[in-house]
Amino acid sequence: MLLTAKNNPYVPGEISIFDVLVKEGEERALVTLPLHLHNFLVMCLFGHLHDTDIVHEAIAINYLRSFAMNGEHAAFLLRRAGEAALLFSGLYPKRAQRMNVSSDYFRVMGQSAYATLATNETVVREPERRKFYGTIVTQFELLEKVLDGARVPPESEWEYFLRMVIPPRQ
Repeated sequence: MLLTAKNNPYVPGEISIFDVLVKEGEERALVTLPLHLHNFLVMCLFGHLHDTDIVHEAIAINYLRSFAMNGEHAAFLLRRAGEAALLFSGLYPKRAQRMNVSSDYFRVMGQSAYATLATNETVVREPERRKFYGTIVTQFELLEKVLDGARVPPESEWEYFLRMVIPPRQ
């Protein structure tokens, strides 16, 4: 289990909120992610908490720019493209329609970015990272499903607020 802010003063409170969000997504999607993928989703959400630029960037542009870069610069662009694609496909699936692209556009772009990242020259030297990115490629639809489950609104905003703020009585 991910350390929460309640247990550790060095962990920001936002991380525990995203941990709860991913857990709820898993419950609604009837999926239990392996711990490393659960933590990946939490950190992906947390990492883009204040990143408003990601909404306006074209995923394909970052993906294509990565081919002109080397090393960590290319890896950064590929991670950014993959994370944006995952967040859009899971949290904002209707965005593809507004962009006049197919519904699986974000999935294909995300899987392509992570597959390219798995073969990136800096990652190839690190077998664990390569394996991790390969796992994201194969489990992308599952991660997308969990995010989709996380975005489903609860019964009412008030009930959701009560569930988040007031712990259940035991």
